[in-house]
Amino acid sequence: MRLLLIVAAAALLFSAQAHAQMKGRPSGDTGASSQPKGEDPQKRMAREEAAARAAMKNVPDSKEKYDPWKIGK
Repeated sequence: MRLLLIVAAAALLFSAQAHAQMKGRPSGDTGASSQPKGEDPQKRMAREEAAARAAMKNVPDSKEKYDPWKIGK
C-alpha cells in the first residue's frame, strides 16, 4: 500500500513539473521558426544578411589593439 502511495506521489510531482515548464507557452508553438509559412528561404536569408550588415555598421572600429592581459588603464 505504501509503495502504491509513493508511486502515485512521484507521478503527481513529475506531471506538475512538466506542466510548470510548459506554462506560458502558446499551444502548438514549437519555437522552431517565426517566419511566415509562404516566405521563400532565399528571401529570408537575404533579409537576415541585410539586417546583420546594418547592425555591423553600428559597431565602432577599435582604435587600439585589444590586450586581454592589460592591467588597469
